[in-house]
Amino acid sequence: MLGRASGISKDMRLRQRAEYLAVQNGGIKLHGRHVLAIAKRRADASLRGRLGLTVTKKVGNAVVRNRIKRMLREWLRVHGWIPVGWDMVLVAKDGAARQLHPDDFASDLTRILRQLS
Repeated sequence: MLGRASGISKDMRLRQRAEYLAVQNGGIKLHGRHVLAIAKRRADASLRGRLGLTVTKKVGNAVVRNRIKRMLREWLRVHGWIPVGWDMVLVAKDGAARQLHPDDFASDLTRILRQLS
């Protein structure tokens, strides 16, 4: 379990634009009500899954966008991370701005993670 002190390590995140684009161009799309997941198998399937979050300005102002990203990370921290061997980009849809708790994303994220396992 990741605590506030440990944070999300660098090897758990997509950090460069090229990594995001590689997933978005060659990945499979999984739609939910509040998020779109784009996932791509890693070349080395034994490596830890990595996550990238995207929330566009269409969704809301900076406060809203950061709140959405915090809630998505928190839900994944509590309920399980990205499956081993996958890279995933989560793109928040407009409806994500109206969610007030990490569990509001549960139905989307549970289904997405189940499809990848």
